[in-house]
Amino acid sequence: MDGKRVILAAHRGDRAAYPENTMSAFRSANALGCEMIETDIRMTRDGELVLIHDRSTLRTSGIDKNVDELTLSELSEIDLGAGERVPTVREFAEFLQTNGMLVNWELKIYPKDFGDDYAFLVADKLIELIEEYGLEGRSMLNSFSNRVLEYLYKKAPKKYPIHGQGIYKCRRANDEANIPETELFDWCCLYPEEKDKIVVDYPESFEYCKQNGIIPCICIKDEYETYKLAIEYGCRMFTSNDIRKADEILRSLGVR
Repeated sequence: MDGKRVILAAHRGDRAAYPENTMSAFRSANALGCEMIETDIRMTRDGELVLIHDRSTLRTSGIDKNVDELTLSELSEIDLGAGERVPTVREFAEFLQTNGMLVNWELKIYPKDFGDDYAFLVADKLIELIEEYGLEGRSMLNSFSNRVLEYLYKKAPKKYPIHGQGIYKCRRANDEANIPETELFDWCCLYPEEKDKIVVDYPESFEYCKQNGIIPCICIKDEYETYKLAIEYGCRMFTSNDIRKADEILRSLGVR
């Protein structure tokens, strides 16, 4: 995770073939040779960390229930399709112990929505589990909340790469930190500033990252010309929704 090689990260696992953020999606991503899985952290009412992107299970299951208002047992009754359930961080961590995959852990609990105490508690629990399972050297910490990232940075300075969301002309953070982003971020996912643009229309944002010692990465539609330009601009991680296509493009570009 030092930027010396290009990483292919499966966005919520192999979501093109399996329900997102499920064990089948994660196993498939590993089998297909992805170096990293990007996944999302939330907490149940009884304090269990689970992997699901949205607060509500509506989009992924058709049942409108908030994760933080359910116990783990209640959440486990919800079918995400093909018999898949929302996995716990513990279940996922046990899977990671069988392989060498890297993880981009995205904390979806923001202080503006849940308050500092709750957001930081989730961050604390995640760090405890990462360290319990010996995943420190394989974990990147990610959030759209710079306050959460600042909390993690102070909790374990330089122990984990910090992955920010947007910077310079691609800003996407939900809140601000006291530490400047240029000091806080080790990696940053870049986004288009305007709806009719794509991220490679902003080479100056890639350059800004490089000038400040931040490794740029993207999560965008898997297309050859976009990937080619992004690599030329210094992108070192592609978080993909179609890992088969992404792998094919990166191989054709000679970086896998």
